[in-house]
Amino acid sequence: MSDMLSIGSSGVTAYQRALATVSNNIANVNTDGYTRQDVSLTANQPREIGNSYLGTGARFDAVQRQYDAFVESNLRNSNSDLQSQKPLLSYVNRLIDVMGDESIGLTTAMNRFFESARDLASDPAALVSRSIFVRDADGLAARFRQLAGQFELLENETRQSVDTDVGQINALTSQLAQMNKQLTKHSSEASQPSELLDQRDLLLRELSTLIAVKTKFEVNGAVIVSVGDTLDQGILVQNNTSRALSVNSSQIDTGKLEFLIDAYGVPEPMPGIASGKIGGVMSFRDQVLNPASDSLDNLASALVREVNRVHRDGVDAEGQLGGDLFGFATEKSGKASGMNLVVQDANRVAAAGQFRVIDNPLNSGTAQARVVYTPPQFQGPTQLRGDLALAKAPQIATLPSVSIEASQGFTSLGLIPIGTQNLALTLQTPGSGQTLQVLTRDGRHLVGSALNDTQQGLMLKTSNGMEVGATYSTQTLNRTAPDSYLDMDIFMGAKASVSLIQQFNATTGEAQAPLAVSAKLTGKTFVGADDPIAANTFQLNGQNLPALSGPLTLASVVNWLNTATANDPVASRISASIQDGKLVLSRPTSNTTQDIRLGLGPNGTPADLKRLGFDTTLSIEGTTPDDLLVFVTDTAIPTNATSSTASVMAQFTDIAGDMKQALRASPLKISFSSDTQYQIIDTRTQSVLAERTLVLDPLSAPPGLSYRGLKLEFSTAPKKGDEFTIDNNRDGIGNNETMLALVALESERLMPGGLTITEAYIERVNQVGNVARQAAISEQALEVVYKQAQEARDTISGVSLDEEASALVRFQQAYQANAKVMQTAMALFDSILQIR
Repeated sequence: MSDMLSIGSSGVTAYQRALATVSNNIANVNTDGYTRQDVSLTANQPREIGNSYLGTGARFDAVQRQYDAFVESNLRNSNSDLQSQKPLLSYVNRLIDVMGDESIGLTTAMNRFFESARDLASDPAALVSRSIFVRDADGLAARFRQLAGQFELLENETRQSVDTDVGQINALTSQLAQMNKQLTKHSSEASQPSELLDQRDLLLRELSTLIAVKTKFEVNGAVIVSVGDTLDQGILVQNNTSRALSVNSSQIDTGKLEFLIDAYGVPEPMPGIASGKIGGVMSFRDQVLNPASDSLDNLASALVREVNRVHRDGVDAEGQLGGDLFGFATEKSGKASGMNLVVQDANRVAAAGQFRVIDNPLNSGTAQARVVYTPPQFQGPTQLRGDLALAKAPQIATLPSVSIEASQGFTSLGLIPIGTQNLALTLQTPGSGQTLQVLTRDGRHLVGSALNDTQQGLMLKTSNGMEVGATYSTQTLNRTAPDSYLDMDIFMGAKASVSLIQQFNATTGEAQAPLAVSAKLTGKTFVGADDPIAANTFQLNGQNLPALSGPLTLASVVNWLNTATANDPVASRISASIQDGKLVLSRPTSNTTQDIRLGLGPNGTPADLKRLGFDTTLSIEGTTPDDLLVFVTDTAIPTNATSSTASVMAQFTDIAGDMKQALRASPLKISFSSDTQYQIIDTRTQSVLAERTLVLDPLSAPPGLSYRGLKLEFSTAPKKGDEFTIDNNRDGIGNNETMLALVALESERLMPGGLTITEAYIERVNQVGNVARQAAISEQALEVVYKQAQEARDTISGVSLDEEASALVRFQQAYQANAKVMQTAMALFDSILQIR
């Protein structure tokens, strides 16, 4: 009887614990992180009776967690991937709403800006149109600032989100470290309380929501948590220790965030986070928000740069050159958030071009003209030849061996650009036929000797820097102001100017006004010659000198010069003298205003000047008002030689010229002497700048002409006697060229990829939209993956009420059956006791 009783008792005890386990599963069916537990029952050791073994019942062995490490890891990974898409999609949709909104987005504001520019172009003098343009320009700048402000709000919000999530990560890793400490109380995972392991897995799952993690479990169930590429990198939890994660703005790019592990211990940089909630936020910041913000800044910079370029090129209603229309706050240079409107006065809007053309009301023809300016592009040299272009004071440059081909008889020394200041170009030790020649791009010969037909044909080519259609003229050859070209102070010969010597106070050492010293011209060592000097070979300050018979000695030259100037006023008289075997010309010491110029007369050459001990220098005082082409010609190259050489030296003060502003300095008159022949005349000096032939082609566009970048187009062919004047448009309403150029910016492809400004913005909105669509698709796909992982985990570790109810009934029946065994054993025992 005792065997039945003990067997039944063991079964009751075992199934009582099984029922308790099933009840615990049912009670925790909705407990987050709970892992289903199962009972393990084992048969007791059988007992040997005779030749057989009889069972002794069952016993409760253990409660087992239904857990699969691979399934749990897969759930964490799929959770991290899914959570990365949720904030990305949410923030991207918000960004699209901002960029596409009519009240905040740029498209509407830019359309209004260019529309008001078109209205102003149609009537540049209208104050109402100017005011509307200023209003819409200010609205465009404000729209850039508003949009940048929305970007900044998103930037701050995402930064706060990352900071909060990093704090949660540190809290979770700290709890995991404490969990590891609790787990050290047992040597194996099987000995650990199931609830403690459930808490560990729940913490890991919560951590995976924020950031993707790698895990490694010790024998006792303690976990190592890493966020690096491998388990050995980026360790956040190991044993009983956790390492804090911190986030800071990059020192290189403040818009980027950098993560650091254990910043106050052993710092370890952390690679980019691509998964988990933080990964989604970082993906939005790095792949969407920052590029969109940079694109907005680039768009603002390009718009400001191009609009300002056009606006600076125009003239406002007060006749002043336009300034910048837009600008940036000092501390936000190049940033959309700092964009503002510089021009507040409607009259300061530069709507007009810098030039206008006025038809003479007495013109016999019906031609109307329109003028535009584009920077000219010429063939040929753009500066002085070789090192001569580097001869800015105090530097002096020399070309010791300039070759002159016999087939041409000349060589180019390059271009003296407009704005060159105080140039001195010296022809050293010239040959008998060598001289300098200076011409304008239109063939106006300024200095040198007249060119023959062959030389004209060779020199007046566009490849040498000449204008198309240039014609040769000696009208201003070797003339002095006011008869020179544009009243230039240009001279070729030997020259000495009044010099200034800096003075200092002997007591205090302070600088005083410089002392003016009269002009003094000193030649090189004089070498006598047998040949005489013909009359009109030289000019001394514009006065032709008489002939001097040979042989030439230094004394005879001195006497010759003093005789020629004997009748000049004493106060300004130039006297010649001998000093160390050199010829010296000087003004009285009291004369500190006049220079000395020993130039070439009609019969003189630089070789003649060399006989007196002087080099020939091309001197331009002040600033050159036009581009000048310089040549060296040689008419005495031996017939058996292929070339000759010349030595040239140069120095200038500076180059600071602007062709466009030089053209605005004085009105130009285009005068037609016939239906096709015309002159371009500077009205201030009456200098003829060009004489050309108008090319008429009935099959081509309307006739036109160009001069130094000015392009004049006629509605029909002009007639003889017609005159047109180009001035600087001082009233600022005679030409809407600037505003038309501003309107043209709307369709110009200024942005990378050949896009217009508006297209570039729309393209950026589309790119953000593409990211949103991809994120939505990815979220849907990852939601499926996550649900599959969740179902896989629930299949193994989840509590099913149906299964538990079935187990409950099964264990209840087993319990009741074992209780019945015990009851039967007791009944049998009682029967035995009742036997008498």
